[in-house]
Amino acid sequence: MKVCLALVCENNEKFLNQVKLLLFSFRKNAGELSGIQVTLITNAESLDNKEINFFKKHFPPINFKTMPKLGAIPHTSKLNAFYAIDPSEYDILIFMDCDTIVLRHLDNILDPIKKNNVDFLCRRGGKTDRGNFVNFDKLVDEYCKDSQKKKVIFEGKEEYPMFNSGVFLATSETVLKIRKNSIAFTYSLFNHWKFRRIIENMEIFKKLLKLKILKSKKKVLIDWPIEQGALALSCINANVKVEYLDEIYNSWGDLEDLKILHCFKSVYKFDRRYIFSSEAEKWINEYEKSGLPGKMLLAKTIKEYKKEILENNY
Repeated sequence: MKVCLALVCENNEKFLNQVKLLLFSFRKNAGELSGIQVTLITNAESLDNKEINFFKKHFPPINFKTMPKLGAIPHTSKLNAFYAIDPSEYDILIFMDCDTIVLRHLDNILDPIKKNNVDFLCRRGGKTDRGNFVNFDKLVDEYCKDSQKKKVIFEGKEEYPMFNSGVFLATSETVLKIRKNSIAFTYSLFNHWKFRRIIENMEIFKKLLKLKILKSKKKVLIDWPIEQGALALSCINANVKVEYLDEIYNSWGDLEDLKILHCFKSVYKFDRRYIFSSEAEKWINEYEKSGLPGKMLLAKTIKEYKKEILENNY
């Protein structure tokens, strides 16, 4: 079974530092998957030869692709992974956000796909992901009229899937089924959001809404959850079998046994441009003593990277 890891990033120091730390942690800690093919996709601008040679030296096997951003907002450029890599080149695609790091082996992460014929794996979206859609079930009715509208089971109850898409896995067949709509839906959701925001920000409408003479027609409260919504709607529309990924594979850092840490900016407020510089030593030392598993393991991983990659000039 061919497995490929896809990463999508901007060509700047902030993103590339995170990608280097992620790939270091993946090659070091991912267990059976640590040697799989990686494709690094940059948005609009190719890496220079110095960066390409660095990645080839330290994190092979790795390919490089460059393409325009797809989707309506910056967050949705992750969907470039569906087009930058030909699905014939893999059986399973793993996508990870640049601000994730691997802390323990991922030997069992493929089990739901291998054993239960699951098509798409992604962690359940939290309150901020799901709550920013005014009525997600209504969106399902609108965008998935002709589908079977498969639900997932969460805590004993059925619900339409909603994701935090920082880490997801999909079969090649699923990618072919969902990639067109996953991008098209971002534009539809964003255009409605933008249109409603313009209208409802007009003073007369503000007053009418405040007096409850009019009811808001927004489908999405703010723009950033559009990536999760479009991805979920495309899966529902395509009738693919979805299962939620265990939170240990996409955790903000509160779990003792987490395997993949997601360094959300709300918790990890360090400057991503200076992860490996002396300027970072203060907060790295603070993270080591924080008591939060994610912060302590992040600090440990950065120190290992500096020792094994930078100091030894490996």
